[in-house]
Amino acid sequence: MNRKPRVALAAGAVVLALIAVAGLRSAAPAGAALCSLRPGTTMAVVRIEQDTTLPFVVSRSEALSASRTGREDDAYLATDGTLMPAGRVRVLQLDSISRAILGAAGITNRQPAAFLRAAPYRADCRTVRWTDTIPFVVRGEVGFVRGTLAPAEQWVEGVPVIIVADAWNYPYPRRRGLVFRVPPDAPLASPGAVFSLTVLLDAVPRGVAGDSARRARALEWARIHARAAELEPVRNQIRQAVLEPDMRVARDAPSRLRGTYRVDLEVNGERVTWYFRTHDRPGYSWHGGEPAQSTAALAAAPHISGYRLVGYSGATPDSIPATMLRPPLQTPLVWLATSDRPTTPGNAERRALSGIFEFIMSAAPESMWDTLELFVPPMNPVDSMMLTRVNRLVPRSRKQPQIPLTLHLDARGIRADTVLRVAGRELKLRLERIDTLSNTRPF
Repeated sequence: MNRKPRVALAAGAVVLALIAVAGLRSAAPAGAALCSLRPGTTMAVVRIEQDTTLPFVVSRSEALSASRTGREDDAYLATDGTLMPAGRVRVLQLDSISRAILGAAGITNRQPAAFLRAAPYRADCRTVRWTDTIPFVVRGEVGFVRGTLAPAEQWVEGVPVIIVADAWNYPYPRRRGLVFRVPPDAPLASPGAVFSLTVLLDAVPRGVAGDSARRARALEWARIHARAAELEPVRNQIRQAVLEPDMRVARDAPSRLRGTYRVDLEVNGERVTWYFRTHDRPGYSWHGGEPAQSTAALAAAPHISGYRLVGYSGATPDSIPATMLRPPLQTPLVWLATSDRPTTPGNAERRALSGIFEFIMSAAPESMWDTLELFVPPMNPVDSMMLTRVNRLVPRSRKQPQIPLTLHLDARGIRADTVLRVAGRELKLRLERIDTLSNTRPF
């Protein structure tokens, strides 16, 4: 029996759930599609010499936007000539491709001058005016930035311009969007370390063919830079590169936890029963089952520590919708996260798995929401900033309580019983798998 509330939230889980899986409607006008802007290919370590402003100019940095807006007069959109925050900088380190472009333009200084120009964007990839109260750059700071090199015709009197769309992440480390679940006073990896590893890993194409090469590069970098490898955000970058091949194997195999589950939920004496059916295969990794591994320990045992199964819920098993890429907005979703580690030797013999049961609050009666809301983790700054950027609000019915539990696997099946008491209220949860029917994972 679990009696102590222990709620863990992986970085980006809210955004991942609300955007990638739940398919919430954007507040952007009708006809606008969600943005798929990829990270900029120009990476640099810069020293800010002067903050300034530069006029906005539509450039190739927005070429990946295949969407449109139905309101061309939107007051928040940047238009040609809109002044955007910028900084004149000294480029201390620069990726080789961008350096070659500068060289072809006759700029051979190893530490050339350049301008950074902020270009924050909204859900349809259109650049919006700057409204942040935090300054884009601060004179004297040294930081890592990632952006897009503007066409030469947009340079300022021959000085290159780097367009920074992810202005909530850069310059790092003053902007902490790259750092997940780290106390404000915790030491962070240097801008140079983040630049070094990012450039190294970015040179390898993503996908099955590049997985082994990225893992090898990450581990070799960690061996050479052992101290930096234990600091965020570098440690998380290494973790992702090292675990991606393992997660790919786990995602391709049917989960032993897949199936249809009965949920018995009791809050302060009120009881309700509902059901959910999971996808057949894991959807996402989960690191909440144990303390964070050191990079050295990860290198010794490069296996995922758990995964999330996505599911759809319903009042009865027959009412649960079949697999769909973007379920209707009103469909209550479920995420069953556990410490199941299918690629780890001896995992098949494990009969007790720690985990988190997470669900859209509308799956339960509204009379239970006051108590369930106590189990909704506070939104981390990264998620909050992301949802603000794409202009989304999370209604109370779509909030996601997270209930810690332990799944037990034995001859009788799979089940979990949890009793939690918090703020004078009691919550009882029982999960039981009733069959192994599952939906095909659509992604």
